[in-house]
Amino acid sequence: QRRRLAMGSFFVGVCMLMMLTTQSTDARITREDIRRAHLAVRERGGTSSPVADLRCEADSLPTAPEGAVKFFALGDWGVRGLDVGSEAQLDVARGISCAARAIRPRFIVTLGDNFYPKGVTSENDRQFSFKFEEVYRDDALHVPWFPSLGDHDHLGDVNAQSMYSLKSDRWSMPRAWYVEVIPLTNGGKLQLIFVDWVALEGRFSVSSNDRRFQKHLGEAAGKDTSEEHWEWLRRVTSSSNPTWRVVIGHRPLISVSARSAKDDERYPAEGRARSAIREFIEGADVDLWINGHDHTAQVACSERGGGTTHFVTSGIGGYDLHALRPREEWEETLYAENGYHGSTAHIATDDTLTTHFMDERGRVRHSVDIRKDSSRCNY
Repeated sequence: QRRRLAMGSFFVGVCMLMMLTTQSTDARITREDIRRAHLAVRERGGTSSPVADLRCEADSLPTAPEGAVKFFALGDWGVRGLDVGSEAQLDVARGISCAARAIRPRFIVTLGDNFYPKGVTSENDRQFSFKFEEVYRDDALHVPWFPSLGDHDHLGDVNAQSMYSLKSDRWSMPRAWYVEVIPLTNGGKLQLIFVDWVALEGRFSVSSNDRRFQKHLGEAAGKDTSEEHWEWLRRVTSSSNPTWRVVIGHRPLISVSARSAKDDERYPAEGRARSAIREFIEGADVDLWINGHDHTAQVACSERGGGTTHFVTSGIGGYDLHALRPREEWEETLYAENGYHGSTAHIATDDTLTTHFMDERGRVRHSVDIRKDSSRCNY
């Protein structure tokens, strides 16, 4: 009897441990949790340090209007130590550090594929230090980082990327999808909606081989999660009317990368999701969609009733670059380039939202202005 009681107690203990583990990894972290964690890390000395050997060229970023909200976007970057762009990631880090010293961004967003090739295994994964903290260590980059997830991140523990928010003093990811609202100078608001593209895709899968990396995807990319994500997205876009609505997601909705022409054929669920997301985004008065995934720099535009939706691709943070389709196949695309690695800088005022494409040396290679009063794309 004592043995049965002991075994029963052991079984209950294991069940409680499993419940606690599940709760901790699936928890939706609050912003207050993140704030307190960041303060605690800073009190222990933080993770920033100036880069002593940083040699910056003359600043080519235009001076931002006084009071403008400035932020950077970085996509497809976590490749340090691999043979597919390790040096490029380090070069981009130096370039973005120079740009950050020049204009001091308020925050930085990531566009997914944060950790190649298979995401992270836990919040204690060495990759957080090796591919993030040690690379983007300059003081000027010591601002909040708002990550989004990519398909390679889904090959690991996506919840661990949220949990790392409690171990870092700048990584700020309360869950796989979330919203940040930033006040503008004259009373307006910049709404940033971070979506999990792979999770949104889940509801469109109808077979066992119609998705990228399908056999490796878990519950975080399944149908139930997808339905929850879509319901959240409908709710968050219908409950407010910001000055600017920007959505951050991993994969492109419009692309002239050579591989994009084949993706919808190879992965039908991805194609169905792409069409549905684009239709939703344009109907929800989204001003700007920013993505990675295609390792190119691109700008596209579509016209909707009373305004435009621009699409920025910036998957150039480190991984090897992709080829482009011939120019005659471009339709809604205003700009496309695959000759440099880099990042993007975004400047928001109440009237204008500007994107600057920067190369690995921090030099501006292309710029596009979105005006709030414009209803036409400048093809």
